[in-house]
Amino acid sequence: MLTVPRALLPLLVTVLCCIASLAQAITILGVDKTIGKVSGWSIGVNTALNGCLAAATYQDGTTVWMGMDGGKDEAFVAFTNPRWKSIDVDRSYPLMLLTGRRGRWKGQFVGIERTSERGLYASGLKKRFVLDLAEAGSLGLVFENRTIAQLSMSGSGDALDAMFTCQKSVIEAKAAPGQVPEGGGSTPRKNGASSGTGFFVSDVGHVLTNNHVIEGCSEINVAKFGVPSMRARLVATDVQNDLAVLSTPFDRPVVPALSLRPRVGESVYAYGFPLPDLLAASGNFTVGNITAAAGLGDDTRMLQISTPVQPGNSGGPLVDQYGAIVGVITSKLNALNVAKSNNDIPQNVNFAIKAMIALNFLDSNGIPPAVGTKSQTSMDPASVAEQAKLFTVHVTCR
Repeated sequence: MLTVPRALLPLLVTVLCCIASLAQAITILGVDKTIGKVSGWSIGVNTALNGCLAAATYQDGTTVWMGMDGGKDEAFVAFTNPRWKSIDVDRSYPLMLLTGRRGRWKGQFVGIERTSERGLYASGLKKRFVLDLAEAGSLGLVFENRTIAQLSMSGSGDALDAMFTCQKSVIEAKAAPGQVPEGGGSTPRKNGASSGTGFFVSDVGHVLTNNHVIEGCSEINVAKFGVPSMRARLVATDVQNDLAVLSTPFDRPVVPALSLRPRVGESVYAYGFPLPDLLAASGNFTVGNITAAAGLGDDTRMLQISTPVQPGNSGGPLVDQYGAIVGVITSKLNALNVAKSNNDIPQNVNFAIKAMIALNFLDSNGIPPAVGTKSQTSMDPASVAEQAKLFTVHVTCR
């Protein structure tokens, strides 16, 4: 006979006491900003919640939703399906979850309607609850004495890790100045204009850069070394991960390979156009190392690097010794604010978005990166600089 696991007993009490209203459920079950896909699950941000969620749709049409309420640090779970038309909206239902080897539990859910589908929703859950569901391996939904769905939870653990990382970044974004990376890295606006860096990611001229480089711009231009500036069009943005992709008229550009396995300690290089009114307009090349596999607050989307960067480097490539992209330069620690707090000035603490995050962003917007050229042997810094110059561009906007 199946029993309720000990770990789930306190969670069951929470489920029974917390039922969301229809309006709240409909608002929550939606992705306003897509982060990417992990093991078949979509990860995104819901601005109404100021929280993150993970969702996966199965072959039978069932969608599983798991997310966080950013204001309360509570979790929710929902199941929807276009075929569940007998569910009455805003009515309370008992639902039993058979969690494979972990047993079963029964709680109260509320009936909801979302576009063309109906489903069951419960909120006010603890984070441990959704983690137990992910670890169960499989999930059976028993509704009105019959099994309405039998779902594999394969990959849900990785999806929840990504969702919690997303949630951490949402919380960090609300933190006080000096506790988060220094925003920007694009040059300050002068006469209504600002600039940053980007690099080619497709054979038809798509350019990847930071969202903050082009945010609020009515006109965007991209200049390639030795070629006049050309007008660019904004294709997609990801505010949460600070990424943007542009469409440009450049034909058959040099496209670098993406490296998805960065290693702490390896040499990495930045090429970009920092402070163009002061430094060389042809571009600048700096050398450093990957110093940590995560960013501020253990943010796993980021790499911490010692490679020097300045305002204007934002959106530029972080390149390894094989000429492949390991990250997108995005920010630096606010040294002045840290010094005020700790009486010490941090040195060479900069951050780049991992190439995997960029790859997911491009893929989710229908822009599969071209297979770039990666050297089979490590190159000296001068050779890396020559290679980077070919695929890096100067982005300006006004």
